[in-house]
Amino acid sequence: ALAKKSGCMKCHAVDKAKKGSSFQKTAAKWKGKADAEAKLVDVLTKAPKVKFEDGTEEEHKVVDTKDTKEIKNLVAWILAQ
Repeated sequence: ALAKKSGCMKCHAVDKAKKGSSFQKTAAKWKGKADAEAKLVDVLTKAPKVKFEDGTEEEHKVVDTKDTKEIKNLVAWILAQ
């Protein structure tokens, strides 16, 4: 629900690339890495510059909540894909 509310699905899909990578590709990239949750929380809360496959860059959107539990739930969902 947070992914939809925050507009994540405009650039991401579960199983295919859109403007951003699929959640499955993101999960595979971070699988087994101890810092995966912390890095994804940073991306979702600090609006870092992200680079797309076409070479363009823009600030990543920030999720539409300050609730740490909701953010970690979203990250866990992404990593479970």
